[in-house]
Amino acid sequence: MTATVALAKNLAFWHWYPELLLKGLTPAQLRWQPAGHDTSILFATWHTYRAADELVNGRVLQRPGVFLKDNWAARLPVTETGATPFGNGLTREQIGRLDLDAAELCAYAKAVGASITSALVAMPDGETAAEIDLPFFATVYPGYDRMSKLEAIVFFAIGHTAEHLGEVQMIKGLLGLRGAPL
Repeated sequence: MTATVALAKNLAFWHWYPELLLKGLTPAQLRWQPAGHDTSILFATWHTYRAADELVNGRVLQRPGVFLKDNWAARLPVTETGATPFGNGLTREQIGRLDLDAAELCAYAKAVGASITSALVAMPDGETAAEIDLPFFATVYPGYDRMSKLEAIVFFAIGHTAEHLGEVQMIKGLLGLRGAPL
């Protein structure tokens, strides 16, 4: 098995997983925000895949993201996005107003994963090694403001995704629900 095939399998998992985590949740559970924690299950999930779409497709691959290209704005209407198209800087109140259809959000996550995966498997090795600048990381994550395209894809589409889906599982636990099936 090549590294690209292994990464493609991981991408497929992380972009399918919300379907399992959000299954059976009520709109109230999806929007609930724990005391002292601004996020909600809905926001953490939306932010995760909107960020992967924008950062991998837009920044790394230099092409339009799935959200714009396939008109997901009509299916996932978000009027307040904060400082970035994926919600950075939103207040607790703004996050609390986010109201999206969970099935549409899961479909978007899969579409983002399929887009990134198809680009990854078609990318020549020389291009995966090409370095890109990530200046917005310079003060937040010193030393990670320059990465290869492959590193950035893994960082945003797997690492960042796992981080926020961990938040989803934490919130489910605070609601008295089981986070993950294992």
